[in-house]
Amino acid sequence: MGTGTEALPLTRTSRDQLKTVKGTLAFARRSPEEKAPEHSYSRSEIPAVTYDVTIRDARSIVNELSLDKEGFTLVQHNLSCANEQNSDVMRDKYLEEMVPFIKDYFKASWVVPKKDAVIIRARGEQPTGMNEERALVTNEVSGFTHVDYSAIAAPMMAARENQLQNIPIQPYSRLMVIQTWHALSQPPQDFPLTLCDGTTVMDTDLVHTHHDRHGIRHGMWRVHYSPLHHWYYFSDMKPGEFILFKGYDSKVDCNPRSAHVSFDNRLAFPKANPRKSVECRFFVYFE
Repeated sequence: MGTGTEALPLTRTSRDQLKTVKGTLAFARRSPEEKAPEHSYSRSEIPAVTYDVTIRDARSIVNELSLDKEGFTLVQHNLSCANEQNSDVMRDKYLEEMVPFIKDYFKASWVVPKKDAVIIRARGEQPTGMNEERALVTNEVSGFTHVDYSAIAAPMMAARENQLQNIPIQPYSRLMVIQTWHALSQPPQDFPLTLCDGTTVMDTDLVHTHHDRHGIRHGMWRVHYSPLHHWYYFSDMKPGEFILFKGYDSKVDCNPRSAHVSFDNRLAFPKANPRKSVECRFFVYFE
């Protein structure tokens, strides 16, 4: 007991001492009385506000991170199709490579990729793979902090994907939604991804809303600002590594709900390279 009590402050202190950058993030307004700058977000019915947050560089604590706790980590893996210029070819090759990788990484029974969610983004360009997504904006706010699937929506979307791919219904004991994010441009990137430590996100920090895409509506969470949140990113992302994070887990005590969003990092790196990235979502099953 004594050893465990002594170890906790050391870990907490080391994270407080990590290198940091500042980012302006958009959050769902918690109440009409919330005193924060308003932010207009055309695709959401929820009023938004912005906060300047401290974002820690998690690169030096990768070995401490857990998908079941914080909800994200950094994985070393050379992407063989990183230099592919044709978007359609890139999406096909990405799935061919990542599906077996994800299955092996998690020792899963089977993996079903969400084929229409292989998204290639480049700042200032319309993302390919998500027709209704807007391009990354070029001001200080790049999006809305969010969790892509609510607890109800995740298994429903997994079942829908099985139906679309003509995959027979199979019983399973556990389902996870696993998301990947690769930076394809050279570091440092101007709009990297930041993720919130899931252990610092409370139920009261989440507001349920809906996302409409291709005529399909599914539940997701927007996030209220909290000073208790701990935000992280990985500096100098290279094509030989990627962020792995969890969007949902049917095992309740392993479902950290790590919110995420990209942010403008040009305050710290004025000459940062325009970001290009590829991301995807995978339904990971266990018998």
